[in-house]
Amino acid sequence: MKEKTCESTAIVGVAKNAGKTTVLSAFMEQWSLCGPLGVCSIGIDGEERDAWSGRPKPQLKIPEGVWVATTGAIIDQKPGHFAVWEGTGITTTLGEVWIAQTTRPTQVKLAGVHTREEAHRVIDGLQRAGVRRVVVDGAYDRRMAASPWVTDSVILVVGASLGASMSALVSKTAEWLRLFSLPVCPEPDREALTPLLVHRGVYRKREGTWKSCAALTLMEQEALNTEILKAEAVALSGALTDRMLRHMMQQGCYPRLIVSDWTRIFADPVLLRRYLERGGRIETVRSAVLRGVAVNPVSPEGHVFPPQELKARVAELCKPVPVFDVWRDPLEEGGDRDPLG
Repeated sequence: MKEKTCESTAIVGVAKNAGKTTVLSAFMEQWSLCGPLGVCSIGIDGEERDAWSGRPKPQLKIPEGVWVATTGAIIDQKPGHFAVWEGTGITTTLGEVWIAQTTRPTQVKLAGVHTREEAHRVIDGLQRAGVRRVVVDGAYDRRMAASPWVTDSVILVVGASLGASMSALVSKTAEWLRLFSLPVCPEPDREALTPLLVHRGVYRKREGTWKSCAALTLMEQEALNTEILKAEAVALSGALTDRMLRHMMQQGCYPRLIVSDWTRIFADPVLLRRYLERGGRIETVRSAVLRGVAVNPVSPEGHVFPPQELKARVAELCKPVPVFDVWRDPLEEGGDRDPLG
């Protein structure tokens, strides 16, 4: 197995228009001073306008000397701004994804990958180029970037667009943070489930042994009654959804549920809390490392929260994880020191 020589960090917005692009640009500026840096995206980032609202979006600023993974068609739009290194063999609707190094400060659209395997291939390519840190761009609807099976750590971006009031924003932030604190399943279960969960399906544990269920989801009534109700634990390779939880709760079924990682949980936080309060338990095979939280007190809809109060209230939730306001506390003041330590 090839030795890993670079660290990867995902930057993920918890809501649309949270301010992720500005945070990503700020961290790249700082990290580019700390050693060879690479950046890639899950999906597409750096568009001029928001696909939903049509509002202008801040452009992704890439410092000179940073390695990027994007398509040749996008690289060709900026002649003289990139030195192309190698192709990845990954084809998107915008063409093949290439690895290149910026020859001057520039703005660029990152057209990225869509599967875990493609993400690993791009990160491996950036590592071969000599990169010591990779920043993976994600969004609230692209959680895969923040999976601990893809990246080593996560920076969450909490923006005013998450809630119309300070209380609503803080409450929803707490819900996101709760996902990072889910317990990891015991070591014997991790060893048994790691090779199993790469395949689609549901697995149940009885008498200390994990076996595949006949059902492919928790929605199949017969399998729920005959296999899952009597199981010590149940593991899912896919997403845990509202419908699945409601279906089990209607049957009085509260097994110990295990998912691959926190990004597989798409159930409503209220429903999750109700499931846990009634005796259920939710665990992950691998936990994610939350390295920092960035806050943005301004919403595109027009409302603004007091910056210091927002930062203080989020920091209280996150202890001891550091909280940043890159709009008002520039990371550049730290010189060539990594702001995350």
